[in-house]
Amino acid sequence: MAGAQADIHTKILTASTTEELMGIYDNWAQGYETQLLDEWGYTSPQTAVKLLASAMQLDAVHVLDAGCGTGLVGLALNEAGIVHLSGIDYSPGMLAEARQKGVYQALDCMDMNQPLAIAADVYDAVTCIGTFTSTHVAPEALSELIRVTRSGGTVVFTVRDDYWVATGFANLVAELHTSGRVVIEQIRLEPYIHSEGSKCRFVVLTVL
Repeated sequence: MAGAQADIHTKILTASTTEELMGIYDNWAQGYETQLLDEWGYTSPQTAVKLLASAMQLDAVHVLDAGCGTGLVGLALNEAGIVHLSGIDYSPGMLAEARQKGVYQALDCMDMNQPLAIAADVYDAVTCIGTFTSTHVAPEALSELIRVTRSGGTVVFTVRDDYWVATGFANLVAELHTSGRVVIEQIRLEPYIHSEGSKCRFVVLTVL
């Protein structure tokens, strides 16, 4: 990975606080998509939408894009025909970019490491792509994403593979399954940042 690309990525992965991380993202917001898509080879939004479409009918569903960033996943969801779409992120700079996409009915600034100011059983589906990674959002935040999803709904999320291993994320998902809160539909290893050769776990859950 070259120069500026490696520098910004190192800063993201080594940020020691949420505030430091959000400052990095706020400053990066305008150039984020060019680097992520054109230079880094990021395809997770498209993969997420395909997995969601394979799990449920997309007609008239209400979707929460958690950790929406600049709206790349929201744009892909909209292109797949989803028109009832909300997004949350903790970076005002990223939310400003997402707002310009014109695909979200609501965009709110929320810290996903805290209880979400969202009622239970609101959404038919939740996507959380590129958010469960070093210093970003703790694994325990998954419980909140499940809480806001209605029974029979779908949660699709990624976990960077090194974070999956370091945090014991697999154990958390297994516990949610065995406790009867969710059914694990898929866990698959896919490319993450193509330019660095990293991988991530794509997880698809049905909420009970």
